[in-house]
Amino acid sequence: MTIINKMAAKAAFGVSLLLGLSAGSAMAGTVTTTSVSLPNGSTTVNIIDTAQAVDGGGSNIITGTIGLQTTASGALNTYCVDLFDYINLGNNSYTFNNNQLAAGQTFRNGNVNGTWTQNQVSLVTALLTNGAMQTQNTINTAALQIAIWEVEYDTKLANGSYSLTSTADGFYFSATSDANSQATLNMAQTYLNNVTSGAWVTDAYHVAMYLTSNPSGTQNLVYLQTVGGGSTVPEPSTVAVFGLGLIGLWAARRRFAA
Repeated sequence: MTIINKMAAKAAFGVSLLLGLSAGSAMAGTVTTTSVSLPNGSTTVNIIDTAQAVDGGGSNIITGTIGLQTTASGALNTYCVDLFDYINLGNNSYTFNNNQLAAGQTFRNGNVNGTWTQNQVSLVTALLTNGAMQTQNTINTAALQIAIWEVEYDTKLANGSYSLTSTADGFYFSATSDANSQATLNMAQTYLNNVTSGAWVTDAYHVAMYLTSNPSGTQNLVYLQTVGGGSTVPEPSTVAVFGLGLIGLWAARRRFAA
């Protein structure tokens, strides 16, 4: 998943997005953007994927929040679930199919498709729901993105937990020289422990929504949508850009990431 910043010559880095829609928004349809931004800052990590090469080589992958300004839903904040496609920063228009995340839907995994399982859907929804209640700063939002990627692309250990650093199945993370990198990985591991232990669960008021690019070729995204009363998530009408965490890829050796 790579973002291209047209403000920087030949700049490209992957980014992950999480969108927050207002209560009562449609559960299906389309979302069209007018701009893409990084409102909460970012840190970097490395991703090693021996089965499917991560776009950009997996080195200095940027993690942080990406906000989308949309034509109908206002400001939205998203998390990337596509390490292998691009999105541009700046005033750019993209159209996404918008549906509730569900088991059986597919996601890009290198040259093949992965399939969302019900367990993954439940864990991602729990991460989004509870991550939205954490202080929205660079470390917390970046950690949420990492945790989402881990649930999507990695496999559980024998005890039912996830390990960001286990090399057993060829997908793992490591810190960079960025001052926040190790702290972000530590927080992401805490988030994963929370959802696999049952400390973080879903509720009746929020669902994970899935933005798939239309036409294909742009990275796919997930976001948290409020579907009933009791909302704990600020709505776009009161928070212009709600910083929920995003991670992007910085292809440092090929291009400069803005």
